[in-house]
Amino acid sequence: MSQLAYGLLTLLLIAASFWLWRQRRPLSAAARGAMTAALMGLGLAAAASLLLSLGSLAKELEHTQRILGLAAQNLSLPLLGLAAFYLGRGLQWQPAAWGRILLGLMAAFELLRRMDQLFGYQWVINSAALLVMLAGCLLVARQDRRPLPFVALCAVGTLTPLLQPGAAPLAELFVPGDTLLLLFPTLLGAAVTVGLLSEQAHNRSQPEPDDHQPRP
Repeated sequence: MSQLAYGLLTLLLIAASFWLWRQRRPLSAAARGAMTAALMGLGLAAAASLLLSLGSLAKELEHTQRILGLAAQNLSLPLLGLAAFYLGRGLQWQPAAWGRILLGLMAAFELLRRMDQLFGYQWVINSAALLVMLAGCLLVARQDRRPLPFVALCAVGTLTPLLQPGAAPLAELFVPGDTLLLLFPTLLGAAVTVGLLSEQAHNRSQPEPDDHQPRP
């Protein structure tokens, strides 16, 4: 049953990634960088889910699956959350800044893992991702309230494991568990939030001025 759920999740994440890719086309170069980061987060989750859907057929890929699952558990939601805030706020970072953010997240993960503080770090980083995602939605709430239900859906999926002692957010991207179905609202809610926030006017590419037109 879990393999079927992972297979469905993989298909939905691929569909969401395709939609975000299409949303990316009319954006400015800076906003496209944020969308690329969001697509990376979804891609990690989709790859981990795909390998989990194969079950015993991918025994030789078990090590790869665990690496991808751990990366997705600690990077997917932070990348999606930062992208949502960026698009909601209309920031203008250089696309290369996302590479530095990714390296910083990876360094923080490795440091906290070596300090045996990974469980706490996973809750902190994923909760922070929710907060910045919500902030991005609130920044545009007067103009567009559509992202709010989806960030709420993401929050429910992310925070529900708090009701189970010892459970971590997105842990089922690493190994199957009882809260597998929570991956659906968490990841898809975050993806739709990013896609809707990308539609804000400040993220759109501005047409180049026509030098042949007469100037006033």
